[in-house]
Amino acid sequence: IMQFHSFLEFIPKIRELNLPGLAQQLKMAPPFRKQLIEQPIDNPKRAAVVCLFHEGIDHETFFYLIRRATYPGVHSNQIGFPGGQIDSTDKSPWDAAKRELEEEIGISAKDVTLIKEMTPLYIPPSRFLVDCFLGFIEGKTELMIDANEVQQVIPVAAHELLTANSGFSSQVGSNGVEVPIYTLSDNIVWGATAMMLAEIKSILSQVQN
Repeated sequence: IMQFHSFLEFIPKIRELNLPGLAQQLKMAPPFRKQLIEQPIDNPKRAAVVCLFHEGIDHETFFYLIRRATYPGVHSNQIGFPGGQIDSTDKSPWDAAKRELEEEIGISAKDVTLIKEMTPLYIPPSRFLVDCFLGFIEGKTELMIDANEVQQVIPVAAHELLTANSGFSSQVGSNGVEVPIYTLSDNIVWGATAMMLAEIKSILSQVQN
């Protein structure tokens, strides 16, 4: 179990670590994706997401995943991190991630502290290059969910990610191809989110040792 006060003490160490990078992300990539990810298109669309750590039940460290609302789009009904497209009004990808976090689940951008920027990931089906950030918030969090964008907020214990084994499923994605998955808080996580989590898991494992 990772207590939140311990997690806060790990933050300087997390900031110093080298990123595990694409090699770690690719451990959770469907086999047919690897080549497409390694050769992103020119001028992809840009998005930013945040893996936000906070204190949950029994002072444990948790982070939020969300299940997206059902809409006509590639990522309808999928599980991911809070976040979205970078707008021209955003000063930086980090500002975009915080703005989206506030819009989607109601956590005020000013209460969120940046820990580290992870390795950007290109997502071929939606042609987005996604910046992923680690952040944290202290104190009690009151969520206000935008039902137009978010069906459900899924708190996941950091400990559960650290001990998660990857499996395979043909029930998700297109064409019934077997894809790598994590099962977290009884939800199946795959695709780009699982790839980002593989890198985050590697970082958390290193600071614990």
